[in-house]
Amino acid sequence: MMSDGDCDDIPDLIPSSPDIVKVPVTVITGYLGAGKTSLLTYVLNSQHGKRIAVIMNEFGEGDAVEQPMSLGVGDEKYEEWLEMTNGCLCCSVKSNAVLAMEKLMEKQGKFDYVLIETTGLADPGNIGAMFWLDEALESSLYLDGIVTVCDSVNVRRTLNEAKGKLTECERQIALGDVVIVNKEDLVTKEDIRDIRQRIQSMNSTCSLYYTKYGVIDLDLILGIHAYTSTENLPPSTIAHSIPSAVSTVTLTSTSPVSYSKIERSLEMLLWKCDTEETNKCKDDDMKDSHIITDSGDMTILRVKGKIETDEGWFMVQGVRETYDLSEISRPEGISHLVFIGIHLDRRKIANLTGFSVK
Repeated sequence: MMSDGDCDDIPDLIPSSPDIVKVPVTVITGYLGAGKTSLLTYVLNSQHGKRIAVIMNEFGEGDAVEQPMSLGVGDEKYEEWLEMTNGCLCCSVKSNAVLAMEKLMEKQGKFDYVLIETTGLADPGNIGAMFWLDEALESSLYLDGIVTVCDSVNVRRTLNEAKGKLTECERQIALGDVVIVNKEDLVTKEDIRDIRQRIQSMNSTCSLYYTKYGVIDLDLILGIHAYTSTENLPPSTIAHSIPSAVSTVTLTSTSPVSYSKIERSLEMLLWKCDTEETNKCKDDDMKDSHIITDSGDMTILRVKGKIETDEGWFMVQGVRETYDLSEISRPEGISHLVFIGIHLDRRKIANLTGFSVK
């Protein structure tokens, strides 16, 4: 996929063997106090019949889960894996999630799904990208989706405090393939409608659900194939006038676009190869396509889509700087490409990718 004009220091994508049976991974993220631990406590204690390994940042107090024994390997600290009464495995991570997952793979056969809880201030994109960039993990695991938990009582206040600057809460919502609005019993129906509009104005492609105490049908958040399927990608965005640093742009096309132009435009948009500043992207047709908009520095947090190019049909998936173009059989419908990010300029993105602006 890489070309000779690629930016320096960009890691190669890791090819995977088709003979390896991979285990799906779902990343659970959400701002402080949203209810991530409540969701995982439900998973660890309910009789759902699923064999799930759960990696938590720290255990909550109470009888929900057993306190593990802390182990040390060199300078890295992690917690021993515990087997729960419903068949789930659980551990608490103090520092290195990769180390915990590598230890988890020694228990292959005891689980068929992995959930990872991030801290309230974590960037889930970094964890998601890890499954493309870590060769050892790539061989055994794949990213199924990112689930963002929001606190219905406080999410609007948190978003209002952003004042045009990207916050962790906005970043987590932008990267969520599924967004769960928790504590719905503590707010009114009008509040829920307003929250729905706020979330959809930032990320119009996510599946949106409402819960009490984190209780949800696990089939709604597990096995969604957010990074391997094009079935749930919408043909158009949901437009709202509520201001936010994060927004969604969807481009469509009824005719093939240039594969090389798509590839180079993704490199510029995701890797920020502004030729006037870095002199790394040298193609003449890219030199005047600045990524600085009138609103500020345009940053792509998530990209996905299915596109027909002059070299065939491809699925596009990306989180932050990491992306992949995978050839697919001809799907139903037209080409569309979805960008979620900050200070997006629809016309500039369309110009870069070769899509028309309608």
